[in-house]
Amino acid sequence: MINLSILLISLLLATAATADSAACSALERHELERRLSTKTPYRAIANYNDTQPIYNGCHPTRIWSIIRHGTRNPSKSVILHAQKRLVELQAQLLQQSQPNLCPDDLRQLRRWSWEHIEPDDEKFLVAEGEDELIELAERMQLRFPQLLPDLYNPEWFYMKYTATQRTLQSARSFATGLFGRHRINAIVYPRPLKQDPVLRMMESLYNERITKSKSTKITTQVSANSEQMYDDGNTGSTAAVVVDGNERTKGKCNKMTPSDGNTGKITGKRTSTNKMTTTTQQANSEGGGDPVQQRKTKTKYHADSSDWTLWPTTAQDEALFEFTHDDEIPLSFAAKRHQESIEPLIYERHPWRIRERMKTASVALVLCLNIGVDPPDVVKIQPCSRLECWIDPSSVSVPKAMELIGSNLQMQYERWQPRARYKKCNDPTVEDVKKLCTSLRRNAKGERILFHYNGHGVPKPTANGEIWVFNRTFTQYIPLSIFELINWMAAPSIYVYDCSNAGIIINSFQPFAEQHEHELEKAMAAGQSSSATQQLVSYKNCIHLAACAANEILPMNAQLPADLFTSCLTTPINIALKWYAMQEKLGMVPRIQSELIDKIPGKVNDRRTMMGELNWIFTAITDTIAWNTLPRELFQRLFRQDLLVASLFRNFLLAERILRSHDCTPVSLPALPPCHRHAMWKAWDLVVDLALQQLPDILELQAPYRQLPFFEHQLTAFQVWLDSESESRTPPEQLPIVLQVLLSQVHRLRALELLARFLDLGPWAVNLALGVGIFPYVLKLLQSSTRELRPVLVFIWAKILAVDPSCQVDLVKEYKYFLSVLQDNTVSKQHRTLSAFVLASIVHNFLLGQTSALQGPLLSICLEQLNDTSWLLRQWLAICLGMLWQNFEKARWSGARDLAHEKLYVLLRDPIPEVRAAAVFALGTFISSVTDRSEEQANNIDRIIAITLLETVGEDMSPLVRLELAGALQWMVLLFETQFVTVYLAEQVNSHSSALVSCGGERSASITHGMPHAPPPAAAQSTHSLERFAPTIRRGVSSSSISNMSSSGAASTTTATATTTTSTNFIPFQSIFTKLWLGIHNLGQDPFPAVAATAQRIIGHVRDAALCMITAKEATNATTTSSSSGNCGPNPGGGSSSSAGSAHARDLEKINNSSLSVSLPPSPNTRCNYLGGNSGESPPVGPGHHAHGHHGHHGHHGSQWVQKLRLSGGANANAETQRKLRTSSMNDETDGGAGGATAHPPSAAATVGGGGDGNNSARSSGSETNHYNNNNSDNKANNLMLQPIVQTQFIPWAISYFTRPGNQRYSSGTTNDGTSTAEEENKQRYPIDRNSTELRNRKYRYQRNEFMRQFVSQRRLNTLLTRLNDANSWARKTQFTPSLVKLLPYEPQIAVAYKEKVLVYDFVKNSVLSYATETNAETTLPSGLRKTSRLECWSSYFARVSSFELLNAQDVGLMLVAHDDGVIRVWQSTTSGGGGGGADGDDSTTTRLISAWDALPRHSTVSVSTAVATNLGTNSAASSSNLSSSSAAAAPAPAAAAASSSNLGSGSSLHYGGAGSAGIGIVTAWQQTSQHLVVGGGLHRYLRIWDVERELKLIDFQLGRDTTVRVLSPFMANRRCDTIVAGCSDGSVRLFDKRCAPHVIRVVREHAAPILHACLRADDRTLVVGCQAGKVCVFDLRGWSGWDGLTATPYEWQAGGDITAMTTHPIADAVACGNASKISIYSLKGKALSSLRSNEGFMGSRNPHPTCLSFHSFNVQLAVGFVDNTVAVYSPTPVL
Repeated sequence: MINLSILLISLLLATAATADSAACSALERHELERRLSTKTPYRAIANYNDTQPIYNGCHPTRIWSIIRHGTRNPSKSVILHAQKRLVELQAQLLQQSQPNLCPDDLRQLRRWSWEHIEPDDEKFLVAEGEDELIELAERMQLRFPQLLPDLYNPEWFYMKYTATQRTLQSARSFATGLFGRHRINAIVYPRPLKQDPVLRMMESLYNERITKSKSTKITTQVSANSEQMYDDGNTGSTAAVVVDGNERTKGKCNKMTPSDGNTGKITGKRTSTNKMTTTTQQANSEGGGDPVQQRKTKTKYHADSSDWTLWPTTAQDEALFEFTHDDEIPLSFAAKRHQESIEPLIYERHPWRIRERMKTASVALVLCLNIGVDPPDVVKIQPCSRLECWIDPSSVSVPKAMELIGSNLQMQYERWQPRARYKKCNDPTVEDVKKLCTSLRRNAKGERILFHYNGHGVPKPTANGEIWVFNRTFTQYIPLSIFELINWMAAPSIYVYDCSNAGIIINSFQPFAEQHEHELEKAMAAGQSSSATQQLVSYKNCIHLAACAANEILPMNAQLPADLFTSCLTTPINIALKWYAMQEKLGMVPRIQSELIDKIPGKVNDRRTMMGELNWIFTAITDTIAWNTLPRELFQRLFRQDLLVASLFRNFLLAERILRSHDCTPVSLPALPPCHRHAMWKAWDLVVDLALQQLPDILELQAPYRQLPFFEHQLTAFQVWLDSESESRTPPEQLPIVLQVLLSQVHRLRALELLARFLDLGPWAVNLALGVGIFPYVLKLLQSSTRELRPVLVFIWAKILAVDPSCQVDLVKEYKYFLSVLQDNTVSKQHRTLSAFVLASIVHNFLLGQTSALQGPLLSICLEQLNDTSWLLRQWLAICLGMLWQNFEKARWSGARDLAHEKLYVLLRDPIPEVRAAAVFALGTFISSVTDRSEEQANNIDRIIAITLLETVGEDMSPLVRLELAGALQWMVLLFETQFVTVYLAEQVNSHSSALVSCGGERSASITHGMPHAPPPAAAQSTHSLERFAPTIRRGVSSSSISNMSSSGAASTTTATATTTTSTNFIPFQSIFTKLWLGIHNLGQDPFPAVAATAQRIIGHVRDAALCMITAKEATNATTTSSSSGNCGPNPGGGSSSSAGSAHARDLEKINNSSLSVSLPPSPNTRCNYLGGNSGESPPVGPGHHAHGHHGHHGHHGSQWVQKLRLSGGANANAETQRKLRTSSMNDETDGGAGGATAHPPSAAATVGGGGDGNNSARSSGSETNHYNNNNSDNKANNLMLQPIVQTQFIPWAISYFTRPGNQRYSSGTTNDGTSTAEEENKQRYPIDRNSTELRNRKYRYQRNEFMRQFVSQRRLNTLLTRLNDANSWARKTQFTPSLVKLLPYEPQIAVAYKEKVLVYDFVKNSVLSYATETNAETTLPSGLRKTSRLECWSSYFARVSSFELLNAQDVGLMLVAHDDGVIRVWQSTTSGGGGGGADGDDSTTTRLISAWDALPRHSTVSVSTAVATNLGTNSAASSSNLSSSSAAAAPAPAAAAASSSNLGSGSSLHYGGAGSAGIGIVTAWQQTSQHLVVGGGLHRYLRIWDVERELKLIDFQLGRDTTVRVLSPFMANRRCDTIVAGCSDGSVRLFDKRCAPHVIRVVREHAAPILHACLRADDRTLVVGCQAGKVCVFDLRGWSGWDGLTATPYEWQAGGDITAMTTHPIADAVACGNASKISIYSLKGKALSSLRSNEGFMGSRNPHPTCLSFHSFNVQLAVGFVDNTVAVYSPTPVL
């Protein structure tokens, strides 16, 4: 079209142009093209500025473009008209005699014809248009290189076009400009639409305006055959490029903002959204095929003729149900802390440090040449090699030659060991050799001696291993036995034999050395005297190098030196170059002569010269050959232990190559494998060739030397190895070369970066790098001031320290290097995190490192950055602080002055659980760092920290945090053991007295849950000791007070938890240690086994301490004293002192019997209210005796205790016992009574265990001092170091994060352009391995889910509803009556709950998976606790399952189970067979508990001792009868028969807190898209929302005082909804919005009976509510007016007063109600659609009444649980 337009304009201009030459050149072509109005080609006016745009404070993150198609042909009518008209104009111009045209234009006009454009080519894209789009894409790519890479990825780019040829070719041309022509066939385009509502939006708006004017009740849709209608906009893409074919749109690039994802509904037509939810993308390399024709809208009446609606025919065109794609939905519990045990990474650690570095101190050079006289057994050829040490002996006199040869040999050795002592011995006698060797050994002592023997002038060694020397007169050859030589040289030593037949010497030495070693071992085993064993010397460290094997003679080539072996060992570069020049097949530089090689400039130690670089490369190559050939231990011994030995063996490899080419085989001991044909020798040949090519120009023309590309090429090879990413690849052979490259400043940075990539492959790579000798190189580089090296060096050292923490000793002096990196804000946060880890490793349990770091500003730097946006940096800053002051009191007080503990409080509420755990660890070590408790200030600070920890993270959702909390609280137990023992003894007295009136209940009821029943804080008139001492606290003391904490904690707990009973047994809140003891008890009954086991060991430690204390006080005779002393020893491991139940029973009996007669010092009367207050109340029971599974004896001995109290005088005896126990309680410094507390003199404040101030309790008691480590008497800090009761694995597990390969760590939180945002840095995301089997299986599941959602049509589902009948499609008998059923949305499975179990049945595989109580309980325990903790009773504390949810339903699901007692557990199923997502198989599947927490506070009314006794069989009959009667009494009549049966069937042997007996359980609602879990029910008058991703409580929605939640509306899968619907016990339905304030609710009060069912359907506007009275209401939320209620009259009907279960389909118009006679299915208007009757005739099936109902989310399937222990699934009858 451009050419046609230009021709038209040219013809018109030609009629007015003049004929002169000036007129011909007046308008150039490009000037003409700029004046064509709408036909102006784009290239004439395009913006060719391809520089990257820069805006301050902004960076591009996404590109949205709507691009006009390129230049095309005109329409058919224009073509036909132009074809006729242009031919006429051409003829008119050519007919003129003198046309006013330039000669060039006239020639082109004569050649022009209309043959290339046909009418059928209308609107086709032309070559001009293709070039426009290609150039446009190239310019955009240059301007935004990070957003538009040249590598196509369908997840980054989303491109679409309308269904025309010009837009298709334009899209392909644009793709060609971005990715190249060879990649355009791989582009994935969605199916093109002729009338695209986004690309041709003007027509869509026009049609919408027409539709609006017809009827507000009509919804227009596209017919059944239409394809994708709306743009989905793939919000996860980097670039979305769409090409519009609309003739009326202009070519503009617009910035578009995606919508928020909520479906907007307008009358007549749906608004467009940017979510790719119901779109099916089809890969069409050819562009999509035939255009899709637009179809007319169809109007269809509903079956109910009272109203009519336009029904959509396909799901992807339906406006009501837009589903979020699975890729955009996060996965729950996918972090490392959930997927693996909190244990350190297990890997093999290889020793890499040289155990003993050796040095060759002396060198003996023995030359037996006898110049001029040939040995008798050697016949030399002519010409023969003559050079010795590069000296021709015949050129000078004999004495002079011997001197020169000896001097040259010494100089050659001095290149490798210049500091050694050299002694020459020319043509020696036996006495000379003996004198030389003995003197050198005497001076060298234990260092190595080298013995070099040149025997070219003497006969070959004898068969007995004798070498030859001379007599005094040189008339005889005297043999010298090798055994004598070895005795003179002793060990360690190295021998070099340069003579023919030298291998026979080694052959003779080997059996001698083996026999000698055997004798030495035998002597040491026999235990001979030290003097005898010292005379026997080990010859393991003796090294032998021989020039040739036995029966071989040395080469005699005249072109080579006679001492070829010595030349290879001492002058390797010279001999290598000469030998290379001799080879014909390798002679690539014919100009090089042997004389030129002797003139090579430079020195060996100067790497800038040719000689120096050749030696450098030679070292790298020989190291590489040895590294890849030798065993690791032998490599370390020969190439890293001694510098001279390493040089000799490098050169020995060259000698082997050269001598083997002359039929000579060098021999060594220890023997080396053959290396002469290694592939690296070819690289050496290339290096020599390139170097020798420069030599003539350097010598003749004085040309500068050009560095060789060897290291650059090897780094490239190393990079290729790293890029291969093959799991079966062998270790890289270039690793020793990388070590040598570190010496080069040119390639150092690249080498370090590649080395860092290699170390990131895992511990095996770090072991290899350390083994090759990388450590001293990277340690030396820390002295470099180059800023570019800082990030990579920090990374390398982090990897090294993660694998080998012992390197902290070497880094103490260099800690400031890492401190500067941590302080530098210009360094990336990833590397600052690594620096924090390195600093933490330096100070970890290393006093010198702690002292050095404290002198620097490490403490202040860490505190300044605690609020950084990077969660990993925050975690390691906290860990670094904790390690800094761990067992280091100076650092602790420095932190106290800077209020470090208060600044760490902020991290206790961090959104990342690992950060919270790190903060708990840091505060725990802060407490334990001070062992001297004589100062009040330290005690006050630690009490405040402990209480803050307990109140902040005591109910944390993450087991990781709670486990670390238990580890932190143990230090309070160890430091204030006497106070905790007092609380424990008081608990025992009161718990067993209260057990007389207890009837059953949950865990340690009164001691654990007495807190809510405590009197309000205002009732307490006491003043805590911390308040009295507040004025004396210095700046380091927290400003918060304990009483405020206690008051606020008690008030909040009382407000949040509704109770119906009042406990009369409690320990006052005012006691700090009582509250801590309550917290430890709570942790001891934690739902997560690892936390409970850890806390139980702490409780067991206190019990053992109490036993020791009482036993010591009642020691009245020697027998009792001696027998009790065995139980009072230190117990470093914590826990019980005995594991058998009988032993524990004896301990308890001793406590019970002895506490009555224990003689304790008196205490002031003002402290008598510590235990009971003025009312004389006794403390409740505690679960302290549950450690190690000894529950069975607790209740029995508790009754013995109470019986003894009765026999001794009843209440008076009890009061007496309490009086005696109060004397062992805390003094007035640590507690206060209800009636006020006063200060007392020290004499009156004596405590159990040795008295004194309560602040000295950590060291005052004799038993407590056993916790200190006294092993190292030289270290005062270690003398006072506490031994922990338990040790958590959080820190080793956190360290293993840096040990892992890079693909197993979290991503750095950076975007595509390399920048990072605070939102991304606070997320834990894994890098995606696009080749992994897991990802392929996940994509399969996502495609399957998408396929299922495509067929979600309201019309289709409503049609299927009419085909439901009484015949079930699947049924299964269960063990007990099912209380809950639920069909999984994407799997052919059904989940059934009864009692404490959840079972998942698979329809296809006919298998069942049990999430039961006892399933793999021990798998959640750390390995250190599995053998010391017994869990026989742990499974018995599972309450009835009241609700369950399927997490990650779109992928591999997790089962979230809620129990009546408020506990929620999350289970994961693992397949041992490794089956994929779509494969069927018989893989064995197991379950694993990955998380558990108290979602709601537990209610309790009885002691745990009774519960344990009941569970273990004690009074089991009475317990079961009571439970049955209570359940039966709670059942409503008559409509609640099913509910009562459900309670009876699902009740376990132990009910909890009244929830189970009342029939009201915990209810949940799970939303996958937001990761929010809504929890309510029980006796709690509020709703609680948990953020599962952050494992934090978000908010509580208060319900009021008169109601509780009974049901929650479930959330639809793959849809986001912010509305929470709660059905309450008072008949009201309350609506909450998560985005609004907690008090903003909507209340619907249409029901009088308790709500049985509530469901907000998938359209987010229809609410279905049913109550127990049978009334069903359907509300339209769009009719809501204000906040008071609904104005529109709802649909309502009566389903019968005896309904027992009810459910609503989220999409179809169906409500199912079940009663004793049938299951009725109604429409949303109350019309009965079908019914499933219970009794169908004489022979028909008889179904009992249902207990639970549930619809499938996307299909018409109804799951029913019946009271006769049956589960069935009903499906529509197939149409034949």
